[in-house]
Amino acid sequence: MEFHNIMVHAVLTCKEKDKAVDIAKKLKENKERRIFVVDDNDKLKGVVTTTDLVYKAFEKKDVIAKDIMTKNVKHVDVKEDIEKALEIMNEIKSFVCPLTEDGKVLGVVSHHDILSHVLGSLE
Repeated sequence: MEFHNIMVHAVLTCKEKDKAVDIAKKLKENKERRIFVVDDNDKLKGVVTTTDLVYKAFEKKDVIAKDIMTKNVKHVDVKEDIEKALEIMNEIKSFVCPLTEDGKVLGVVSHHDILSHVLGSLE
């Protein structure tokens, strides 16, 4: 099963020097829980979650994404199969996995997306 067969959500991105307060506003406006940090070539550098904002940025001023992001984010290339994404989600204990192509974030796939696709194909 390939990724083009399942729904892939659009993702939010930011730069390493973006302020935490601006990231929080962007997440709130878009009703999202995570934002992927990319470099000037749109290569994945890290991820900032709402949990990162609460626990790492709460008491600090002028915090930027680079200060609180999770680095070395596990991701799967769109050329890989869905099983690889499930392995990564299981390994990192997450319900989502970023999808990349040549290191650039294209989208995100969730357990729900995969389950919906599998159940839909059984009908």
